[in-house]
Amino acid sequence: MKTPRLAPFSSGGLASCLSGAGLLALAGLVLLAAAGCRAGTYGKYNSTEKMLPEMRQSVQLFANDLQRARAARDLLRQAAERDSTLRLVAEEYTQAVEEHQRVLENNRDALARIEEDLPGYRRMHRVLGSFLSEHQTTRNRYRSLRKAVRYPGITARLSGSARGRTVPGTPLRARDETYTEGRYYVAPIFYERLQSSGNDLTMRQALAERQQRRQQGGRRALPEQKGTSRLPGTTDAPPADTAGRVSR
Repeated sequence: MKTPRLAPFSSGGLASCLSGAGLLALAGLVLLAAAGCRAGTYGKYNSTEKMLPEMRQSVQLFANDLQRARAARDLLRQAAERDSTLRLVAEEYTQAVEEHQRVLENNRDALARIEEDLPGYRRMHRVLGSFLSEHQTTRNRYRSLRKAVRYPGITARLSGSARGRTVPGTPLRARDETYTEGRYYVAPIFYERLQSSGNDLTMRQALAERQQRRQQGGRRALPEQKGTSRLPGTTDAPPADTAGRVSR
């Protein structure tokens, strides 16, 4: 009985198999990349519906901030009646509250249009990004004004340099290490910051610290910026107005 002979090994067949497997793997990678690009650009399934509650929450927190800002404004006005060096800061804070109200109304109008006709993922991201950027700008502005209240030396210099001039008609923009110049982002860079400013230094605390500094007899103020009488951390540029400009 003859022993069966094995067919000769073909290197070409192996290369063909490997080539086919490589093509399949490459095709799979291309599909995964395409799916990832689409998810990053257009969002995952139901992403717009999931983003809508985040938008509502951000607007509600901003409305809560407005209530606290009004109470802080009233406290500052009362203090300014007893301390003339606080009058300019009180006027600036009043302007900030008025701007806060205007931005909130624009946000609510934009949110109502979105709820009526839910847009695509990219537009939802742009609108939410504009909401959060404006909210952060407003909160930083309040923070800078409260910072000025804490230091009697700052408000004294402001009061002396403000003689004969009026408060600017455009609101001052606050700056700090987290501020983004009011830029308009496709992706909401403050997405993880859906929180109100309730944990910040309150106006009552700022006024109490101011009184304590005066009782200590020192005016420990921040370093004065040469050639300027602006509030600390502010510029003359108005904040971005994007929340109310939502295209249909």
